[in-house]
Amino acid sequence: MKAFLLLCVCVAGLSSLVATPSRAAEPCRQAAPDTFVIDGPIDAALTGCVERAFAPTTTQLVLTSRGGKAGEAMRIAERFEGKRLTMTVKGECNSSCANYFLPLAGRLIVEPGAVIVVHGGIDPSLISRTQAAANGMDDGADLEAVAALQRAFMERNRINPGWLLYREAGSTAVERLDGAWADFDARTRAWLVEETMARSCLPDTVVEYRTDRRGDWLSESRRRALRRQNIARSNTVVCN
Repeated sequence: MKAFLLLCVCVAGLSSLVATPSRAAEPCRQAAPDTFVIDGPIDAALTGCVERAFAPTTTQLVLTSRGGKAGEAMRIAERFEGKRLTMTVKGECNSSCANYFLPLAGRLIVEPGAVIVVHGGIDPSLISRTQAAANGMDDGADLEAVAALQRAFMERNRINPGWLLYREAGSTAVERLDGAWADFDARTRAWLVEETMARSCLPDTVVEYRTDRRGDWLSESRRRALRRQNIARSNTVVCN
């Protein structure tokens, strides 16, 4: 059964959903010759930081980001293409962080309590409905140009359209996505990616959701908090 997406949320909206305060003075840093850290929103400042600091010796990428602008995310992601980095999500990797960084991972580690939240990319459906504002995703950007950049990025890196909740113009049906979301209703703003969805949508990536001492990846209290913020669980949703 096709999964459905009723609404794409803005990046500003996502910033209030599962907020984890940024701890780094800079949005990125080369913590060790093999380890690069991104800690902050995806914007022009982060792009500049990555361009200055990212070392070719990097094999590990540590991520904490609520997301940001799609165009900037794809420009940053070009540096990760083909490297098969081990990417570790600490706290959160949402929106454009999830859309454009995680599909490039050779190995993906989701730490206990960390979340991946998606709401879709810039697709023909979004452009046809909100040409002027695009729900705030890339204010002032040429959406057609960003959409073309996304198409090329998807093709170049063989990204399943289901991961980006991709829809054609005038359609609410997500391409190559099956199953049913949990806690989904008209108020849903975004989707929590659980292990089943991550493994199916990122087939070239070794996916590991780590658990705490109780054997839980995400506590029930955290799940309830996400539901109160209108974030549905991926549940049985998979990419086909």
